Amino acid sequence: MILLIFFLILCIETEYKNVKKYDGNDTEDTLLINEIMYTNLGLQKDADGDSSGWMEIYNYGQKSVNLYGKCLYIGEDGMTKWKFPNYKLGAGEYLIVWTSGKDKVTSNGELHSNFLIDANDKISLYDDCNNLIDEWDTDFNVPIGLSVGRLARDPQKLAVFSKSSPGAANRARTIYSISKMDASLEAPSFSHESGIYNDKFELSLYADDYDSVILYTLDGSEPTENSYIYKAPIVIKERSDEPNKLSDVITTNDYIMKYKWENTYNYKCTVVRARTMKNGALSDEIVTKSYFISPQTTFNIVSLSVNQEDMFGDKYGIYVPGNTYQLWKKYNKGVTSDFSSPANYYGNKKIKGYVQIFDKDGDICADDDVKVKVTGAASRSNAAKSLKLISDEDGFEGDIFEVLPISDFYKGADKCDAVTLRASGSDFNKTMFCDSLAISIIAGEMNASFLASQPSVLFINGEYWGIHNIREVCDANYFYRHYGIISENLKLIELNNGAVGEKRVEAGTEEDINEYYDLVDYVIKNDLTDEDCYKYVSSKVDIDNLIDYCICQIYFGNYDWPGNNYRIWRADQSDSEYGDNKWRFVLYDLDRAFSYADFNSIEYVFNENYGEEILNGISHYHDENRELFYSLIKNKSFEEKFFNRLEACLDTTFSSENVVSQIETMRALYAPEMEAHFSRWHITDGWLTKLRNMIKYNYSYNYTYTYENWEKNVEDMKAFARKRPEMLKEYIKQYREQHGKKKETDN
Repeated sequence: MILLIFFLILCIETEYKNVKKYDGNDTEDTLLINEIMYTNLGLQKDADGDSSGWMEIYNYGQKSVNLYGKCLYIGEDGMTKWKFPNYKLGAGEYLIVWTSGKDKVTSNGELHSNFLIDANDKISLYDDCNNLIDEWDTDFNVPIGLSVGRLARDPQKLAVFSKSSPGAANRARTIYSISKMDASLEAPSFSHESGIYNDKFELSLYADDYDSVILYTLDGSEPTENSYIYKAPIVIKERSDEPNKLSDVITTNDYIMKYKWENTYNYKCTVVRARTMKNGALSDEIVTKSYFISPQTTFNIVSLSVNQEDMFGDKYGIYVPGNTYQLWKKYNKGVTSDFSSPANYYGNKKIKGYVQIFDKDGDICADDDVKVKVTGAASRSNAAKSLKLISDEDGFEGDIFEVLPISDFYKGADKCDAVTLRASGSDFNKTMFCDSLAISIIAGEMNASFLASQPSVLFINGEYWGIHNIREVCDANYFYRHYGIISENLKLIELNNGAVGEKRVEAGTEEDINEYYDLVDYVIKNDLTDEDCYKYVSSKVDIDNLIDYCICQIYFGNYDWPGNNYRIWRADQSDSEYGDNKWRFVLYDLDRAFSYADFNSIEYVFNENYGEEILNGISHYHDENRELFYSLIKNKSFEEKFFNRLEACLDTTFSSENVVSQIETMRALYAPEMEAHFSRWHITDGWLTKLRNMIKYNYSYNYTYTYENWEKNVEDMKAFARKRPEMLKEYIKQYREQHGKKKETDN
């Protein structure tokens, strides 16, 4: 018995000695975020009986700490902030903060934050002097109903636990650990820089610390303890002889009965990612290099590296239908799948990635850690999806504007926070430049905000992903770069009422939406032929901007507007000519332009009670958000100003000669890349289509995405450009005659 007691004491003493100390911080506060439950399945309930998420704060010190004035910041930009009330956390005590969004303290002392959280959120704890106490950036997939936290014996290390332990030490069984990092470890160096090379070569990796080992990957994933150990130079060569892997992943709903996707384009680059490891700890920094051996492209090149499971895995992959679609299909077997069917890619999750962007000469213009998310609306169901890349730092390193030229009113900001790799939306596999063409026509000519873009080809983990246009993002940083507007002064609203029933405040508050709708209500209820009423509206809206914006949409015949793709902004800033608090409009997503030369978009926009024949057979349309336009046109001075400007533009900016010339420029630019692009995104007949065609030939998908069809689509654009000005002039004449007679009758 004495020996047993001695053995137990020895074990306890050994365990005590093995407990690692908590890292300190630059403040005197002995606090840290100890455990988080992102998705609570009801194991713990708050005072209201709700299964809210929660986070646990632990005081590992010897004295109590008053939390008053300390703050939790949520998100990459720290825009969401919650302040602690007056609360003393004793030495060795734990505090649960419910992440319910309720922002209250209950009668029994429960603390509820003003935010909800998910595993993508960066969470920071600051003191009352804005000094960082602790930071939590899990950035990995946490299973539903499980918590993640610091190991009790090794608080520098995180793990997912089999059982949560709110208010107690984290001693539950570890399901899996998250690698331990050591910020003091130097990352390895490379013998060759990223870029374009003519011949194969041997790549050598070096570590300054001879006691460390170098771990590396060639599949785009972050190196872990289980990755390749560097022992000899890596041969960097042209890899067309290697089979494609990612291209076999189904990225859209299964239409295999009708058609199936195939990739016959085999060129690949080599992505090497490396870090060091010593004493079981990994270097924080990962070095990523991309190597291209004689790539056959005239475009800018984007190399994006991601963990394959995060991007393409059925469980969490953001780019695939995944388990979300499979579960929906299981219970909706009789329902035909379409673009609106639930899928992983309709989520809002962001994953870690690394991007390198090379210009046409092979010079690197961006080299950054990024967060990656799928963006767009219905276009997410396309096989190739648009991706938003958000810089992990203060902006992209390198001169990204070398591949993303901007207009003359650039204010000199030297950082860009985010870009979109746009797969051309509803123009996917048609021309691939419809939106870019529209912008190239109006740039420098029309008084409207627009998003600059440049063509590129995308490689994901080394595999070719076809044409993706690098494009500006319409965010606060955009308005600072172009107009000098400070983010705090910006109000930016998206009103997609017809397409997805969504009103979204991107900057500002709900009150700004209400004020805009107050203006809409005003123009509906008041007679804008009255000059005082018109002056009032003119004090709220930049009329010149509205006219040019509306002219562009009318000329392009954009039937995916105005009930969709409708974004407005204003700013209150005295030192900017654009800070007059007037509403202005942003042109974007013009993928449905240049389609219907006969479309009477003048009558469609300005006739409150239009007949559907105005749409001229167009089935997809949205008639919301037209109130300002059909109200303002009733004012004679506005009408004259609008039509005079439109007629002038039809003879200049939108003349047949100018637009055809711009189309030819785009055709020459994109033509060399189209064969490769269609090799990547080609479709062939599925088994049901083949069977039907054997019985009676109907239609083959084999020729849908081909260079010949692309040439036809470009020629259709040119036919639009030749016909559209004269059609609009005729519609202007008809409108003036019809509505002029109506005004005479009303008088």
